[in-house]
Amino acid sequence: MPSATYSTVISSFVKIIGLWAAYRLYQRWRHVFALSFLPGPPTASYVWGDMFDLKKAPVGTRYNFWRKAYGPVYRLREPLMEPVLVMGDPKGALHVLNKTSVYWRPEIDRVILGLWFGPSVLSTEADAHAQRRRKLNPAFTPQSIKQVSPVLQDLAHTLVDEWNDKLGTDDSLVLNVSEALHRFALNAISRTMFAYDLSDPTGSIPTLLKNISDGPDGPDTTLTRVAAVVIGTFPKLMGLPNPMKTWATMLQTELGKIAGEVWGSVERIGTLEGMDARALEVLSQANKSGDTVSKDDAVAEIIGLLFAGSETVANVMGELLYELAQQPVIQTRMRDELRAFEALNGGPPGYVDLSASNKNGLEYFNAVIMETLRCKAVLMDIAREAIVDDAIPLSNPLPGTNEHVLHVRKGQIVSIPVRDGLNVDTSIWGDDAEAFRPERWLDGNAVVPGVGPGGVLTFGDGAKSCIGRHFAMTELKIVASTLLRSFSFHPSETEPDIDFYHLGGNTVKPKIRGSEGEGVQLPLRVRRA
Repeated sequence: MPSATYSTVISSFVKIIGLWAAYRLYQRWRHVFALSFLPGPPTASYVWGDMFDLKKAPVGTRYNFWRKAYGPVYRLREPLMEPVLVMGDPKGALHVLNKTSVYWRPEIDRVILGLWFGPSVLSTEADAHAQRRRKLNPAFTPQSIKQVSPVLQDLAHTLVDEWNDKLGTDDSLVLNVSEALHRFALNAISRTMFAYDLSDPTGSIPTLLKNISDGPDGPDTTLTRVAAVVIGTFPKLMGLPNPMKTWATMLQTELGKIAGEVWGSVERIGTLEGMDARALEVLSQANKSGDTVSKDDAVAEIIGLLFAGSETVANVMGELLYELAQQPVIQTRMRDELRAFEALNGGPPGYVDLSASNKNGLEYFNAVIMETLRCKAVLMDIAREAIVDDAIPLSNPLPGTNEHVLHVRKGQIVSIPVRDGLNVDTSIWGDDAEAFRPERWLDGNAVVPGVGPGGVLTFGDGAKSCIGRHFAMTELKIVASTLLRSFSFHPSETEPDIDFYHLGGNTVKPKIRGSEGEGVQLPLRVRRA
């Protein structure tokens, strides 16, 4: 090739590479500054963004303050200046949660959930999610939950007996209630959905529960942050060694053993007649009807349900008891109402009695449960990623404009604040939105149209709302009504300062101030009532 021709080829190639690089830089610039017209807090770090600070901050110290300062719609930054759209507008939030063909979980979340559970209802999108959910839905209908509610009541009474044994002849004792409640919740989902007993305290279950409860959070160092940034940018690298990968391997291994035994028993026995195993029953029936459920699929669903069905409910139970310990007047009124019901009806409330739709003398009890779900949501936020361009309708205009629509581009991450966001938004709930006030559910002003079931986003909304929400509410009511008739709860004098943190599983958990490195703990003084 003549040198002149060679030079021309090289020059053309360099120009093409330069044009491609310029276009990519333009795309990056356009993406980074896509939300620059929105207000937001000063970026904590151009390298780390705002998200590391958000995840390490105690609950109640970020989203609620940002809402007051910047309004319901603002922007944050992920590492490397990635823009995050915070959608605290009710109409916009419900639009994002309900348009499941447009908004998926972010890619990094999909990779992490797949690593934790495998392909399950908790980790899939679109048609794959709909198909899996359709198979499991019958296990979580009110009728199914009513059927297994006696198991939940038996487990609650077993917990009462356990705490009475620990008290012995003492009038009161300081207990780490989070540990016992987590064990209760794991056994509740296992016994009712899979007919599998996990109550043996001598096996690997206590260690498994502690590992699950403490979550995948490792030390916050420059190295771990760099690893998180690289993996966040290239999610498929999640398979490399890191704290999340280590934790996920533990979760898959330990819960996978249980799941394998559970599904193996179905394959061996061939029938579930007479057993309390609602999830196994519906998966087995789907298999028999030709809607094939492979062993891998079944194990993935079992792992996911064991984790999500225990981790979330246990934390809300603990926060309810903690709140009641701080507010003895509310606690006493609940207990008095429960005892009055028992005296009037000749026995404690059952499943039908505890139903929120019944006005049968348990109105205040139900109001406290609803206020707990509002104020003590286990999720800090719900993240979604736009997979195509979209226009988000808003109930409030954008700052400084009359625009009620926000246009987002493909790839935009949207964060919907729940715990310190919409659930305690003063524009929805009034000036006392952050106060724990059960009476708001009795005055007829609590249910806000268009803000999710019951006026809260604790269980999400739309096609991906929590599949086990009715189960969770029933479980919470049964354990609360049982424990409160037997015990009173008070702050621990030895460890009085408790902070709640957004930990690696995206759930809110308690730690003792000054002893955060010792893991999740919730010490309360438990006294016979």
